[in-house]
Amino acid sequence: MKTYYKEIIDLGHEYYNNMPNLGANCCAFWPLETFEHTRKITGGKLATEGKMILMPEHCGTHIDAPRHFDEHGKTVDEVPLDQMILPGHLLDLTHRQKGEAITIADLEAAEEKSGQKIGSGTATICWTGVDKDWQTPGFIMERPFVPTDTAQWLVDRNITIFATDLIGMDDPHQWWWPTHEIWLKKGICMVQQLCNLDKLLGKEFLFVCLPLKMRGGTASPVRPVALVM
Repeated sequence: MKTYYKEIIDLGHEYYNNMPNLGANCCAFWPLETFEHTRKITGGKLATEGKMILMPEHCGTHIDAPRHFDEHGKTVDEVPLDQMILPGHLLDLTHRQKGEAITIADLEAAEEKSGQKIGSGTATICWTGVDKDWQTPGFIMERPFVPTDTAQWLVDRNITIFATDLIGMDDPHQWWWPTHEIWLKKGICMVQQLCNLDKLLGKEFLFVCLPLKMRGGTASPVRPVALVM
């Protein structure tokens, strides 16, 4: 079968029991049936396994829909698919250290380095390199962040979707998440906690990030991939 891409790069973290997450949003997976139990009760005629999942919408690698901060915004099932399947635009911000703000000048420099203008019709992907620290002590608070002036600059550039390897985009000390509000109230979805972005450097790719079609959802876990052209 003919394919139109060279490779598929997995950009999502795995989900597992008691995985780290923001706040008290715990994840749990437990068995509903086991091979041992079903084999016993059926006299060996059947052996199956199945699990129950309990997890928040905002968990691990996930997408935020506008409804998360805008009571009149689109829910995750209402966001058009053409906003989640887009050519990717990788911006290298790996020079930013923990606790440092990603500035407008940083984005302008990354834009020039990429050879592509930041704007609509692409997935704006900010690579900071912090996915290597994922689940290590302090990684939720000790990270770069996107301040409100930088967030507004991206809105003014009319970006379609924002994606990053960060677990949170806001200044970790601003508990009211003003960067979230700027983007979501403008209808811009956000994808958080990507990984393997280093594998995309210098490559042309299609960013594919499909949420569960949850009626009324404010977010959804996702398994995003890059189809390298």
